[in-house]
Amino acid sequence: MAPALPRIAFFHGGGSNSTISEIQCSPTAHALRNEYEFVFFDAPFERSAGPEVLPAFRDEIYQPYRSWFTSPNGIELTDGSGFESSGMMEEDGIDRVWDMMRQKGGNWVAAMGFSQGTRVVGGLLLDQQRRKEAGLFRNGDIDLQFGVLCMGGGAPMVSSISRDGSNKLDLIKVPTLHLHGTIDPNYQRGKEQFKTYYDPQHSAAIEIEYRHAMPWKKSDVEKFVQCIRKIAGFVPVQEKRGW
Repeated sequence: MAPALPRIAFFHGGGSNSTISEIQCSPTAHALRNEYEFVFFDAPFERSAGPEVLPAFRDEIYQPYRSWFTSPNGIELTDGSGFESSGMMEEDGIDRVWDMMRQKGGNWVAAMGFSQGTRVVGGLLLDQQRRKEAGLFRNGDIDLQFGVLCMGGGAPMVSSISRDGSNKLDLIKVPTLHLHGTIDPNYQRGKEQFKTYYDPQHSAAIEIEYRHAMPWKKSDVEKFVQCIRKIAGFVPVQEKRGW
């Protein structure tokens, strides 16, 4: 029996879900099928369909559409809180996501997110980094080695330890790869996310001529996969931030 592959957690965009993201990510997951196992997670909140979801995923089998954040009274809860289960208030979003990953088990080595899901990835990486810096990282905790952020934008989801240092902007030093679509409406927000929250010595960005979508053309998938392999073994190089 072959040993289990290391796992990559995938977080969908706003107004999508794990079923849709598994389809959209299938060319990448297939190309890396002998190296990583992709596991797709569902956000807790229901909402309307997100950008580029319709009309392709309009059938009932692709619903409900979901979000990692809720906005009561029109104000987003940046920590992903607000979800109730059986009358009990759940944890903040990052704690909930760590629990979801622990319940699945396996050897988690990375997190990948699309659009809104990149904020979950950033939140996980920053939470892990700050817990290590504060001496709160425990033996057996999930230890993500890299992150991949696709067509993203916005600040990392706030965790409890991030909230305690909310006035302090720590650049994320866990190696990350950022995928931007040059004709994506999110293009500028993605570049701002990359420059604002990620250490330039530990991150790299690539661009493809796409709207708001995961790579599907063979040449683009191959380019993306090669860059994922590079970031998985990333050695900081100050003078090189793009591939």
